[in-house]
Amino acid sequence: MENFLSQIRNIVLKSHKNKLLIVGKGESSRELVDYDLKDFFVININDSERIIQGDISLFYKIDFFESIKSNNFSSEKYIAPSYLKIPDQKHIEVSYEAWRQDSHEHILDYLRSETYYLTDYVILSAIKFSLEYQKILKENIEVFFVGFDFYASTLSPEDNVMHDLKYKNAFLKTQESQFKEVIEYFNMYYKTVKLKHVGEKEFSEISIQGFKKFLDDINYDYPVRRRVTNSSLYKKLTKQVERDNKVIVVAEFTNNHIGDPKRLVKMIQIAKESGADMIKVQKRDVRTFYTAEELSRPYKSPFGKTLGDYRLGVELNDDLFSLLEAECIKYEIPWFASILDWNSYEYMTKFDTVLLKLPSTISNHKNYLLKVGESFVGDLVISTGFTDKSYENFVLDNFISDRKLFLLQCTSSYPTPPEACQVAVVRHYEELRGLGYKNLYSGYSSHDVGSLGCMLAVAAGAKMIEKHVKLGDLDWVHFDGVAVDLYKNEFKSFVQDVRKAEIMCGSKSKNIHGVEHHKYTPNVTHN
Repeated sequence: MENFLSQIRNIVLKSHKNKLLIVGKGESSRELVDYDLKDFFVININDSERIIQGDISLFYKIDFFESIKSNNFSSEKYIAPSYLKIPDQKHIEVSYEAWRQDSHEHILDYLRSETYYLTDYVILSAIKFSLEYQKILKENIEVFFVGFDFYASTLSPEDNVMHDLKYKNAFLKTQESQFKEVIEYFNMYYKTVKLKHVGEKEFSEISIQGFKKFLDDINYDYPVRRRVTNSSLYKKLTKQVERDNKVIVVAEFTNNHIGDPKRLVKMIQIAKESGADMIKVQKRDVRTFYTAEELSRPYKSPFGKTLGDYRLGVELNDDLFSLLEAECIKYEIPWFASILDWNSYEYMTKFDTVLLKLPSTISNHKNYLLKVGESFVGDLVISTGFTDKSYENFVLDNFISDRKLFLLQCTSSYPTPPEACQVAVVRHYEELRGLGYKNLYSGYSSHDVGSLGCMLAVAAGAKMIEKHVKLGDLDWVHFDGVAVDLYKNEFKSFVQDVRKAEIMCGSKSKNIHGVEHHKYTPNVTHN
């Protein structure tokens, strides 16, 4: 215990903040992803760092360890048992003790005890941590709880496969009762630690909207009060899809940046100015994705004489990915990547990755696809080039769960002739939403020439349109012929065509439009 207190003392004296924010994984926590929380010492429960990055995380389950590991251990410190192999400099080791059946009767005894250990009820361990924090700080503190909604509308990947939604909500109801008991106790006996639940419960101290206003007020000295991130930009965009029926236009860069930082920045700038909603790049581990024979195949490019020279030359490296992220934040346009192998997936976890694409190129590597689907907690884009109905069934069975899935009709032909576009498949994907797949959004990955196919796809219900873009002609770049040029306003005209289709489609609700009028007023009386 002494070693634990010594480590916590260093943390508290370094922080010296008197506002603590304990973050759970309820939907309300996602309301704060674009807010600056610099005035709070942030405590994550389990793997809630994937929603809001905190100062310290508390957890004991191996399942959460895998999720946190894939998030690159983003918290400063972790309070966790010794059997979890967390990097030494971040690990504060404590014991874990199972919560007995009658333990709810001894909550207050646990909070008063001299020893610190983790329990199944991790939120209680976070409260006990807050008590130790206050003792060291020797100031009154406020502890806010966000993301503790005590209600679930869906099951999540870490839920026991034998549990249904009814059981989960019964369990959460029990936790809510225990939490309410602790709140009442603190209000009666503690003057130095004030617990404040953020939400819509009868015991909530403040609503989520009220808390957001409170954040704006305490950040009064900053002209920009909200922290722009890739996550916040993407979340704002998907809200427009749900609320306004917006169509997301994705500028697919493929390799047309040719590994040139100046060219990459110019493409981001023009894509944004042309009206693109998102930018997509590709990531592959060249040395493992291709065979040695393929890499040695002759291929003429400025990088050398082999396909390997070309592929290594046009891949985004660490510096270029960092530049991509910084420039997209600057221009406020979210980005994502197609990941073609497991090494690339693991590489992408170091970024603020909220959306990934599983492209048609690797549609036959189903074990890999399943592995990504199980590991990644964000939203997915899946295109269906060179696949049939069986692949659609595979996707529907394995990749929707509680995430958004953009399912894109695609034909793997460069360019795609009109008779092979199969835009009607977009309508089929849209109809699946009415058959219970409410998290599915239809889309179209365009390899056809021009904008007509994409306009028809919008009319068929597409909520995402993906189009290859380039910056001038480069004959040696793969499939450059299908891309729309960012120069000469060609991509801008393409986006305008898509927006025109979007406007013309309007709403499915039939109403008398304000511009309507009868051309003639007949002088006829009907009896």
